[in-house]
Amino acid sequence: MTPATDTRPATAGTVRPVPSPVLRGHRTEQGQVLQRVRRLVHRHEGGVLWVEGPAGAGKSALLAFAAQEASLAGARVLTGGGDTPGVLLPPARTPDARTSGAGVPRTAYEALRQIEGGLRDLARERPLAVVLDDLHRCDGPALSALRTLTARLSGPPLLWVLAARSHPAEPEAEALRRALLTGPAARLELGPLDAESVTLLVRDLLGGRAGEADPYLPLLGGLPGAVRHLCALLTRETGPAGRDGTGDGTEDGIGDGTGIGAGAGGHPVAGSVAARRLGQLTGEAEELVLTASVLGDSLGVRHLSHLLGRHESALLRPLREALTAGLLRTDGDRLAFPHPSVRDAVAATLPRPVALSLRRRSVDLLLAQGASPAAVAAELGEIAEPGDEPALRVLEGAAGELAAVAPASAAAHLRRALELTGRTDPRRTRLTARLVPLLRETGATEEARTLAHALVRTPPDAVTHARMCLELIRTGGRFPLAPAEAHLRRALAGPGVPAAVRDRLRSAAALSRVLAGEAGDDAPRSADPESDLTYRTLRSLDAARRQRWTEALAHSDAVPAMAAGLDTARGPAAPEVVLAMAWRAALLGLAGDRRAAADLVEDGLAEAEQRDRRALLPLWRTARARLALDAGRLPDAVRELAVAGAGPSGESPAGEAARLCLRARVALHTGDDPELRACADRAAEYLAGADARLRRAGAWIVLLLAVHRGETPSGHRLHQAAAHLRHGFLHTACLDAGDVVPLVRAALGAGVRETAAEAVEFAEERARLNPALPLLAAAAAHARGLLDDDPALLTEAADHYADTRPLLRAAALEAAAASTPGESPGLAEALGLYTACGATHDARRVRGRLRDLGVRGTAPADLVTDTGWRGLTRSELVVVRLVATGATNRETARRLFLSPHTVDTHLRRAFEKVGVRSRVQLARLYAREVDADGAGT
Repeated sequence: MTPATDTRPATAGTVRPVPSPVLRGHRTEQGQVLQRVRRLVHRHEGGVLWVEGPAGAGKSALLAFAAQEASLAGARVLTGGGDTPGVLLPPARTPDARTSGAGVPRTAYEALRQIEGGLRDLARERPLAVVLDDLHRCDGPALSALRTLTARLSGPPLLWVLAARSHPAEPEAEALRRALLTGPAARLELGPLDAESVTLLVRDLLGGRAGEADPYLPLLGGLPGAVRHLCALLTRETGPAGRDGTGDGTEDGIGDGTGIGAGAGGHPVAGSVAARRLGQLTGEAEELVLTASVLGDSLGVRHLSHLLGRHESALLRPLREALTAGLLRTDGDRLAFPHPSVRDAVAATLPRPVALSLRRRSVDLLLAQGASPAAVAAELGEIAEPGDEPALRVLEGAAGELAAVAPASAAAHLRRALELTGRTDPRRTRLTARLVPLLRETGATEEARTLAHALVRTPPDAVTHARMCLELIRTGGRFPLAPAEAHLRRALAGPGVPAAVRDRLRSAAALSRVLAGEAGDDAPRSADPESDLTYRTLRSLDAARRQRWTEALAHSDAVPAMAAGLDTARGPAAPEVVLAMAWRAALLGLAGDRRAAADLVEDGLAEAEQRDRRALLPLWRTARARLALDAGRLPDAVRELAVAGAGPSGESPAGEAARLCLRARVALHTGDDPELRACADRAAEYLAGADARLRRAGAWIVLLLAVHRGETPSGHRLHQAAAHLRHGFLHTACLDAGDVVPLVRAALGAGVRETAAEAVEFAEERARLNPALPLLAAAAAHARGLLDDDPALLTEAADHYADTRPLLRAAALEAAAASTPGESPGLAEALGLYTACGATHDARRVRGRLRDLGVRGTAPADLVTDTGWRGLTRSELVVVRLVATGATNRETARRLFLSPHTVDTHLRRAFEKVGVRSRVQLARLYAREVDADGAGT
């Protein structure tokens, strides 16, 4: 029996005093009841009012309201219900004088006539209201009698107010409902309360503790009876909770934490609420809801019918009952619970063995109906036990389906399969070999290396040995077994190793050595497409090492097409393929084709994110940060580097060093001292290590920091930094063409002019070897201008940089201004560029130099008060603002200390972004969208 908290009418012909019931919602229904009562009392109009709704909808509260209003209006009120013992209307409800004269009725017919007569007599004295609740609990004869009485007593001033649950399981109650509603009876259907009414009801019942009910409200379905029950639980009353407004007449301990309540998710309140709502359903509906709760948040009726062993038509009645009760809802062509907490609370009422059995039977049915292993593997993995052979087959099959598109899910299935196999099961080796590449792709590099290491040391066969050697190379870093060459030779010579695996192992090893800074022996060309792609990358890297950048770019031209032609299942995920694409993007950036480079980077990043290949995210994020730095978008570069650094561990040392160099360059421009200190600490570790490639990278970072702090680097550090620059690349990152500039500046500052001259000669030779790459020529002119203190060369370099490298252009203009004391236009333009790029440290330095020169006027940074209008940069906004107010290009250049060429460039870009063709159109648009908004504020 469940507790009842709603107010109920008494059963002795009068109304029990109502203890201030809280009536929230159903205002329209209350108005209709009040209207019928007034018509009964004032017009002597009777009739039938049928009230229905799910358990807990407030039917009993509405009947109590009807009885109270009828009694207050002067009518006689008789009350009862389906849980009243005896006949429908006991003789005690009619005057004893009338029954005693007639004697005890001998047949049902006589009893019915006797009741009819008594009711007629009562109605003649004054209007009569008969309020009956829970008619779905009455037996067949009682309901048949009621059907007859309502038909025969349609004339007297007698109002029948009858209530039953929606869609009762008893056919007699359904027959009475249909009979009444096909006649003159009025129907009121009570549904859930709206959210506002529920909130007000909880506040009325709990007061200041109303917030305690918030986590449980999704369990209630908006039913006022359930709300009152919950509030009673939360107030921790003891003993019977009273009637619940559903007429169930049941009781339950409140908040005792025992029985089903305590088992529902481990929380007695949620469990009690769920158990109560289930207890209000018929047995068939309760079974349906309980079964549905273990099948997930969305399920089909057909699958549910198969699981219950019944035809779909047999589920109509219990399903309608569950839907009406708000425990289930339709979601398109499927069923779902109204809230996950409802499903969890219901499912927790099932014993765990029963729930596991139902879930396993559901999975078996889905597989029998043709579901793919990937669709059921997650569910089966949760409920399978060790040694479950069918589960192992499903998990392996699911891993095969998902390996190419969702490696993280595939790895999870293989991990679970390993847990289900015994320690001596020979299948563990096969499962482990399949798991290793998935772990590498998803960023679990150390776990992948550990498993591959174990298999290489004790390989079950030559093919597995070769594949695991390939995976160890692909995880980055040095080969963990000594001697490495012996293992590789053994793998290459192993019997039965496919030719494609041999070729990939050979080319991957060569690529790993080259990226590690070692002298790589050329891998021979192969018929295997993946190995051939790696061969082209090796040729490109070799050309870059020789400073033949045009040749390096040409070798990589075919890489995108070759990658697109690989087997989509595994080819694009191979590290050699990804590294080749990242290297191609770096070369395009060096060539000034930022759009093509960005397309490659964005495609690679999107694929890695979509497929959850987390091991690749740091590589692509770093490449994106490099493009942002080149374009002068320092905030974007900072953001991308932060995300890349927060990625999974296990990145190769060379990849980490390349990102560290980029971090140092960005921090120098932004003046991020904590970041600079972190870079310096890591560089010190590099310098103390045995890896020559990392020592060169550490020396380069130390040199950058010395330039930033105005310190003098040692000759040894300058030599190491120059060696870093001459190598040409670090991992898959091209060393920036402008990196020669800080080297020359540092060497000149240290008084080592010979080193500076060598660096300039290197830059000029590099430019001569690659005439098709203007960026290299600009960097050579920049370096020569610094060495010779030639402002004309520095200005020429700034013009060559143009808009492709704003930070390098600003540096060249700043250096040119420093070589021509007393002149500041170039310095002011450099300030504008630094400000637009977000190079706060550089802008602060240049602004101080302008003040030292006694420059008066409005600096660009002071003019920037709004940003982002139609995608314009800060520099473009500054120019647009002045042009929109009528300034000419020359006047704008003079006021902003910019060259007319720079103003024209900013204006041309603004025209393209805003979508106008003339200064007049630009001025009108700016006035309408910017000035008007400013005036309005």
